[in-house]
Amino acid sequence: MFKLLTYMLPMFETLSLILIVTVAGFVQGLTGFGFGLIALPLLGFFIPFKTIIPLVLLLGLIINATLSVQLRKSVHLATISTLFLITLPGIPIGAYILKQTSAEVLSIILGIIMIAFTSYQLLAKPTQKVLGLPITLATGFTSGILAGSIGVGGPPVIIYSAIQPWSKNEVKGTLALYFLISSLLAILSQAYAGLITKEVIEYTLPAIPGLCLGIFCGIYAFKRISDNGYKKLAILLVFFLGWMMIAKNIFPL
Repeated sequence: MFKLLTYMLPMFETLSLILIVTVAGFVQGLTGFGFGLIALPLLGFFIPFKTIIPLVLLLGLIINATLSVQLRKSVHLATISTLFLITLPGIPIGAYILKQTSAEVLSIILGIIMIAFTSYQLLAKPTQKVLGLPITLATGFTSGILAGSIGVGGPPVIIYSAIQPWSKNEVKGTLALYFLISSLLAILSQAYAGLITKEVIEYTLPAIPGLCLGIFCGIYAFKRISDNGYKKLAILLVFFLGWMMIAKNIFPL
């Protein structure tokens, strides 16, 4: 009986890993974001936290590289350059803020803002308009503060892209390249710190087939929704992730 359990537990772990990665890969293949926010809490049930972070970064790199190549003609390079330029000074400020308060409080505040903003977008349905340089700078700076404090700098950029009068390809392509650069920088820092271990690679390799399946199913679904349908879906996902962020920090596992 004991031998049977020791055989079945690793198999269950591997199947769970593949299923979670496939679902999270589908979501990001469809919308251009959401992989980490979905995969991190679910993988935390059976994988050590120090292993999950580099694992999700490596898998995210594969997704974002795939989407960036696919949508390379739709990327707003000038916007990404501006966002990253102002993101960098925000990171140390975020680290300072983290010293003054807890990551849980900051995460809950971010979740509330995500819910409030997306609720306004869904209910009021404001007219979309091009966001000027001041909003772009504010978005990048806020993203840097969040990245430096709680390690989640994506939501401001996701919201910023979703409310622009861009096509679904422009939104998704711009997000993909932004997250590709972000994840590459994060992986380099993780590798320098010695966090890309043999254990991380052992979890990454069996997850890749499920990841690829999820990505390409997501891309297939993406091609069959309208620009307006895509943006509504993106806003709904941000709304859901806002609630998920609040619940995760109020009721930790």
